[in-house]
Amino acid sequence: MKWLKLSSKLSQPRSKLKASSSTRRRKKKEPSSSSGQKEGRFRVGGIISLLLLAAVLIGGIWWYSHNSSRFNIKEIKVANNHAYSSEEVIELSDIETGGNIFSLNPDLAREQLLLNTDFRDVSVYRLFPNTIRIDVVEREPRARVQFGTLYTIDDCGMVLGPRKKAAGLNLPIIRGLRVKGLSIFPVDKRDACLSLLRELEEKDIGSLVTIDEIRIFSSDLIEMRANGELEITLEQGEYGVQLGRLKTVLSKLGTDISRAREVDLRYARVPVVFDD
Repeated sequence: MKWLKLSSKLSQPRSKLKASSSTRRRKKKEPSSSSGQKEGRFRVGGIISLLLLAAVLIGGIWWYSHNSSRFNIKEIKVANNHAYSSEEVIELSDIETGGNIFSLNPDLAREQLLLNTDFRDVSVYRLFPNTIRIDVVEREPRARVQFGTLYTIDDCGMVLGPRKKAAGLNLPIIRGLRVKGLSIFPVDKRDACLSLLRELEEKDIGSLVTIDEIRIFSSDLIEMRANGELEITLEQGEYGVQLGRLKTVLSKLGTDISRAREVDLRYARVPVVFDD
């Protein structure tokens, strides 16, 4: 009889084998993890270096642009000005030659000019490296309002300054409105007069007769005096229709227009009164 000699070492369970194998895999991966961290630190350092370089470049450009004489303002151009000379517009803008073009704020210069009510709109441009351009849109006088003294207004009802007063000497005088500061009252009558002024210009009535006066004392009628002696009556509203009637009447009158004394545009069949 033979006896088998059993090994004193017991075989390990499968679970332990799996655990030991996974441990070995983790140990193999550890070197790759540390190298990845080194690469990450290298990338972050590179990005920081690039950012610092960009900051230095931007700072250098800013310093050069704000300190180089190349960008000092040498010329200021003004366009579309009529009643105001270029020198006056430049003085009102507070822009001076010799200053740095990057230090100029175009919006502030624009707001400074618009404090003058004679300007409807203003644009200020920087033309690099050393030129400023100012484009102005001046308000144009359309009528004069009689309220104690005469106030010149544009087609928006804005009271204009003295510089525009001389340009409006031959414009119609409006009676029946009040002036307070830069505003015209009452609002409903003001708007009625402004609408009438726009229609008079659109219909080119000025090429047929000279409107000397516009009276708006009542709430429903507007009266005009033309060519010194011709009285014209309109109702408030539908000015285009009524002025169309006026053009027809004036074209038919021909040379007899000098004898006409009254025209009532409220009716489709316009009554005309002549001097005997």
